[in-house]
Amino acid sequence: METSHQTISRLLTALETLTREEEYLFDNALYVESTAVQQRAMPLVRKIAELLVGPNVAQTLAPEMQVRIQTLLQNRRTHYDRLSAQLEVTRMELEKINAAQVRARKLRPAYRTPALVSFVSEA
Repeated sequence: METSHQTISRLLTALETLTREEEYLFDNALYVESTAVQQRAMPLVRKIAELLVGPNVAQTLAPEMQVRIQTLLQNRRTHYDRLSAQLEVTRMELEKINAAQVRARKLRPAYRTPALVSFVSEA
């Protein structure tokens, strides 16, 4: 049977793989797919956290595992910051699109009426 430390190590390896996949997708502007990978990673994160709160587990982690966990945490923070920035850019673009739609709706009646009158008078 696996010890808590072995399980954490195995889960960290899987989480590191998912994190690399998520970053690749994000870097290639595949945001929905990146978020789907993030969702797949969440059970691993929960399980690692659950194991770490066990008696004397976190205190006895090998230094290299502590470094791996810290690296993953830093990667999560960086990814969250990048995702937040991208969401802000997308929100601003959506506001511009909405403003353009409002302007188009206001202009539509002005262009529709003269065109109909013009075609009717030519007939």
